[in-house]
Amino acid sequence: MAFNKIVNEKGNYKILAERIKDVNVNYNPHPYNGYSQESKAKINEMRKKARDDPSLFDGPGIRLSTYSFDNGILSLDLQHTTYFCHVATRKNINNEKDCAKWLGCSGITLSKDGKEYLIWVGEKSRLNEIGSGQIHLLPAGKINPINDFGLDYAVKRELYEEALKKKPIYKAVKDKFEIEFLRTRKRNLKLAGSAKRHFLDLNCRIKLCEPYMLMDMLEISSFSLTHLVFLDMKKQEIEDSFKLIPDNEKEFSNIQPVEFKKDCLEDYLKSEFNNLRPQLRAAISSSLRNYDYLLEKLEK
Repeated sequence: MAFNKIVNEKGNYKILAERIKDVNVNYNPHPYNGYSQESKAKINEMRKKARDDPSLFDGPGIRLSTYSFDNGILSLDLQHTTYFCHVATRKNINNEKDCAKWLGCSGITLSKDGKEYLIWVGEKSRLNEIGSGQIHLLPAGKINPINDFGLDYAVKRELYEEALKKKPIYKAVKDKFEIEFLRTRKRNLKLAGSAKRHFLDLNCRIKLCEPYMLMDMLEISSFSLTHLVFLDMKKQEIEDSFKLIPDNEKEFSNIQPVEFKKDCLEDYLKSEFNNLRPQLRAAISSSLRNYDYLLEKLEK
């Protein structure tokens, strides 16, 4: 059974799947190399510039080759790619083969204030290449095929880096730590022999982190697998944690809660529409359509 794509051209997104029950992944660790000669030249040019400019970094990423969605089961065929490939080809939205089709992760992150649920969003800082000053999902970032060994792992890591990095809960001690990402075994050198605070410490505060929606951002031909996240932290605790992150490390200039009520979400989408990134527009629209379903998930 094919899933009817929900298209919002004005919002610059397509929702490819929502209310996901489970995700099946087939990962090919070999780099995708189906680009045109023109795109390959752009990628090589960026690599040459990076040799003389240490600020340019070609980080590892994931390419969404194909997907299918049937009876709540999302199947993903993924392949290794890099950030430079994404940047060089992200405008090739009408040429699937000549495009990195970057797959990132994001979260509809909620907490509870008294009896009311809050959804957390953030204004992108000047550190961001695209969308600076606009309001985005929190978290929203990339999947690292070397250090991440699960899609929910990537969401938790991004949440830690973007909002909760400086709020210690307890120290994690890892002497030998091997990770497995999509059948590819790697060694996490950052954790080996480390006694530093790590985002996995947040596991006791994250009560829910489940895949919910796959979306396509039409303007830059990239995709995001959005998880429903419930964070067992008070509003003030989240805000205080974010404030402790140094300004030169903040991916968001500020974060803010929005009441997770139908009327509040509708008003927020309407009043802030031009300031919202496509991922957030899609997340709010989907949340309004599936509001009772999401509340049921949270109440469990």
